[in-house]
Amino acid sequence: MKISPAKTISITGLFVIFIILIIMHNSDKKTFDKIRESYLNWYFRSNPVTATWIGIHTYDAELPSNRMEDYVQDMNITISFLDQLKNINPEFLNKDDQVDYDMMVHSLNENIFHLRKIKSYTWNPMGPVWTLGSGYETLMGYEFAPKDDRATSLNGRIGATPEFLENARAILDIMPAPHIETAIAQCDGLISVIEEELPLFMEDLNLELAENLKQSGEEASEAIKKYQNYLSEKLKSGPHKDFRLGKELYSELLPFTLNEGISADEVLNRSRAELKSVQLEMLDLAVPLYEKLFGHPPSIRSHDEQLNVIEKVLDSIADDHVERHEVVKSAKETIDELNQFIMDKDLLTLDPSKPLEIRETPEYQRGFSIASLQAPGPLEDNLQTYYNVSPIPKDWSDEKAESFLREYNRISVKILSIHEALPGHYVQLYYANQHPSIIRSVLGSGVMVEGWAHYTERMMIEEGFGNWDPRYKLVQMKWKLRGIANAIIDQKIHAGDMTEKEAMELMVKETFQEEAEASAKWRRAQLSFGQLSTYFVGSTLMWDLKSDVEEKEGSNFNLKVFHEELLSHSSIPIRHLRRLMLD
Repeated sequence: MKISPAKTISITGLFVIFIILIIMHNSDKKTFDKIRESYLNWYFRSNPVTATWIGIHTYDAELPSNRMEDYVQDMNITISFLDQLKNINPEFLNKDDQVDYDMMVHSLNENIFHLRKIKSYTWNPMGPVWTLGSGYETLMGYEFAPKDDRATSLNGRIGATPEFLENARAILDIMPAPHIETAIAQCDGLISVIEEELPLFMEDLNLELAENLKQSGEEASEAIKKYQNYLSEKLKSGPHKDFRLGKELYSELLPFTLNEGISADEVLNRSRAELKSVQLEMLDLAVPLYEKLFGHPPSIRSHDEQLNVIEKVLDSIADDHVERHEVVKSAKETIDELNQFIMDKDLLTLDPSKPLEIRETPEYQRGFSIASLQAPGPLEDNLQTYYNVSPIPKDWSDEKAESFLREYNRISVKILSIHEALPGHYVQLYYANQHPSIIRSVLGSGVMVEGWAHYTERMMIEEGFGNWDPRYKLVQMKWKLRGIANAIIDQKIHAGDMTEKEAMELMVKETFQEEAEASAKWRRAQLSFGQLSTYFVGSTLMWDLKSDVEEKEGSNFNLKVFHEELLSHSSIPIRHLRRLMLD
């Protein structure tokens, strides 16, 4: 068969195009690898405390540079990386690299937004306290290297503390009162680390190193007290910055925080609709429980009557709680029960080699939330993971303590432990650490992380945790309402003018939170913006994803396979999970 010259040219042309595409693909892949490596090197140099957590120990003796010129330099470098990434066509990258590329571009743009418009380093005095506390604890609390080596690095960080705090003071301008008050209290925790925990850490060190640490500690303690006194003076004298972000900035910020292609208006509209829907579901559960408790059917003609029925049933559940000195112990006792249930139901594979320790929240972290999960970084193997639970402060009245204990009653504390530990944050993070991409750990999606934890609360109850007791479902739905309320108050406070009274009414009356919990959440909402919306958005998108995967797979759907596939991709935006799991 004779091939025409035209066809020969056509085939040759296609072959040439094919070769060009391969060259372009390889070229963009190599270029991206170099940019990603360069970015991570810069990131770890700029964020030595995060580097220590990740498992990069080159900068263990350092604290971040925090002069004004350092922030200017950060801006210039951020823009430079963004410009370099613009020269890459992500279509020529594989699927995993496309996710990393997108996360890097998003994070760089978000960083520019924060440096240009938020400028929290000029008004948030809590930032330096958190940096120091984490910087000390990553060296004192994690045994990734011989103690003498960690102590030498710790001496460097503690020794750098006075200059670090002086630089912070030089930049801080007008600050919000809630941030000043919280930073002052957290300074007490830092001082406690230096004056009480450091001497214990030093006990078996060689004399010279111990003496150096003692001297550095004394100077650091004085510097922290000086910073604390400075804040106390600012609190008294004012003026104080409004803690509200403002509608324009909040509308810009929230899409950056979420990274899911969702606007602030969409979040608010959906959360309001969900509030009413969940309340009606709770009413269906509460009515038969009410009849059992009180021996007669309730009146549910008005909205207030409906809320009253739900509240009375939740009140009866809240009566069963631990004593104020048993909060941390109560959290510990739930872990074995959760572990066994997950294995019995074969919901996902657990790793018994990953140690979990339940402990009191370090003082420098208190004042923000009741509980948290603190896990080692992806490059660390078999280091301790901490489930932090804040004890009831000693200065709380019996009435305030009782309110707190009712909020975290025996059923509710199990939902808390599902969220923070099993199969929530604890499990998600050790799955995430198995992924080879360090970018996904450094730039992990808060929406995915909180969405998974919030998702597991409902999933566990629907799988029968609590032996199908309807009270468990009712309490879980109260937690769902809490996530909805978080999103509403986050936006109504920072993009509007919601007052403390209005926020408390929403949380206490409409979502059944105890006064102590609602009061703490009001403070937390003042101290942060955007993060409180991640729970509702994340869990909503997570359940949407599960529904779509179920529909796609039909009778072949397996819950354990779904969970492990989802978690295997690390902490990436849920929109990327959709593409990887559904396309």
